[in-house]
Amino acid sequence: MTVIVEKNVDVAMRDGTRLRADVYRPAAAGRHPVLLQRTPYNKELWPITAMTLDPVRAAAAGFAVVIQDVRARWASEGGVFFPYRDERDDGYDSVAWAAAQDWANGAVGCYGLSYMGGTSWLAASTGHPALKAISPTTAPFDFWRDHFWRDGALCIGTLAMWAMRAIGPAALIRGRPSPADFGPLLVKLVDDIDGFAEVLKDVPLDDFAPTRPGDERFLPFFYEILKHDRPDAWTDGLLVQDSHPRITAPSLSIAGWHDLLLVSDLKHYRAMKERGGSEAARKHSRLVIGPWAHGMFHNVVGEIDFGFRANGLFMDLREDLTKFQLRWFERWLKEEHNGIENEAPVKIFVQGLNRWRDESDWPLSRASDERWFLGPNCTLGTTPPADGAPADNYVYDPENPCPTLGGTLLLPTQYTPGPLEQSPLLERRDVLVYTSAPLAADLEVTGHVGCVLYAATSGRDTDWMVKLCDVHPDGRTYNVCDGVLRASFRDGANRMPVEPGEVIRYDIDLWATSMLFRAGHRLRVLVTSSDFPRYDRNPNTGEATTRATRFEPALQRIFHDAARASHLVLPIVRS
Repeated sequence: MTVIVEKNVDVAMRDGTRLRADVYRPAAAGRHPVLLQRTPYNKELWPITAMTLDPVRAAAAGFAVVIQDVRARWASEGGVFFPYRDERDDGYDSVAWAAAQDWANGAVGCYGLSYMGGTSWLAASTGHPALKAISPTTAPFDFWRDHFWRDGALCIGTLAMWAMRAIGPAALIRGRPSPADFGPLLVKLVDDIDGFAEVLKDVPLDDFAPTRPGDERFLPFFYEILKHDRPDAWTDGLLVQDSHPRITAPSLSIAGWHDLLLVSDLKHYRAMKERGGSEAARKHSRLVIGPWAHGMFHNVVGEIDFGFRANGLFMDLREDLTKFQLRWFERWLKEEHNGIENEAPVKIFVQGLNRWRDESDWPLSRASDERWFLGPNCTLGTTPPADGAPADNYVYDPENPCPTLGGTLLLPTQYTPGPLEQSPLLERRDVLVYTSAPLAADLEVTGHVGCVLYAATSGRDTDWMVKLCDVHPDGRTYNVCDGVLRASFRDGANRMPVEPGEVIRYDIDLWATSMLFRAGHRLRVLVTSSDFPRYDRNPNTGEATTRATRFEPALQRIFHDAARASHLVLPIVRS
């Protein structure tokens, strides 16, 4: 089928602002369902806009595809960019425009990765009747709890990288500096991006030079985010965590075990199943979880090859992500009864087994929680500790933080996301290592993983990081999932002071995984207090990390006696 491409088509918003879109549609006369993607990353940047769905293939399959620059980005009008603030209303207006075109049949679907997944959810939350289905991939849910903040810790690496690298260059151009200033400013921005880890050590963060504090034409959202170190009306209004009852379109959520928005996708799925705004939304919303990292749908993730079945180009040896999503939209926008609604609502990739598996729901009802105790002499096992076991100690020094090594990252390319060999961390004096005996049989962990730490610090605040790892028979240690908790946010959104030396129970969320630990392998847990530059450094002084200029070492104590039995909570699936 011949495809027509129209460039920079004007789409008027309710306030008169013109957003511009590229349109891919069949050349043949007729009306077609519309697929809408709204992006801040340049609608012409195909490595991102076509990463999970090829617009030319979609147009050849009978869809009109609209890829639009969001407000204040690239070809669109709108002043200074601010993430998510305008996406709800602009999403509604864009859906209405798309449905009304003379080449459209009135049915619209929204799709896209990461921020574009967020714009899909925000458009759906308006309840526009033309929006019949969405397919958000690795999309945010809650701005404070699992996006730029995580359980009290600031995801400074993600925020700074996104601001400087993804948004900064185009924002610099739109700010219209003088010709004499533009060259030096661009060189300085690029140098700061290249020297990422060092510039992030500059304090205080709320005077972070690379994002040019005080320049309202550049990246003002960076400093606004730093002001909101706990959830409030501002953070709650940016995304859709409470909007699912208004969403009537069924959703296809595509997630990754090593993606920084994994828990957001899991929350979206549960919210749609429990509170979706229509029977179709509650009954037909679906979830797919691969072994992927953010924006990476390959079979090699980090340093592990999960096999070609994991690759998004030939997922489960059946189809690629484009064909999979087109089947989804053919069902709901073309009303073709192609059987996709009869497939399992949840499809997960079991790591270690390296196979896809259909499930009836998430989380798995047949998984049972099992406690694995952090024991004396660096042991890990299912036997509760005896009374009188001494605590383990380490010193956390914010001036020498534990470096980031793998995980659910969105950082510059020198930081590899996903499972990496952890040997560089095992000998550090600020990392405690607990290891099980070799497994006598395979052990499947599928579901939400938690850790209960009984701990004390000499600081007035501190952070706790816990990492679950898979130890191969040759000793190689690979991270599986991890969690962080700022001590002062142990009660969730309510900041509570920490009394130095007091033993406190901390419940740390390691998010979720599906991992088959093979017989002969061992489980390993790493406990520390920093992961930099992924998270900001806690100064241990009780001062807000965004304003801190002074750092103090802290003595950390982890308890594992009978009364204070620190332990993992693992969701075990038995054969």
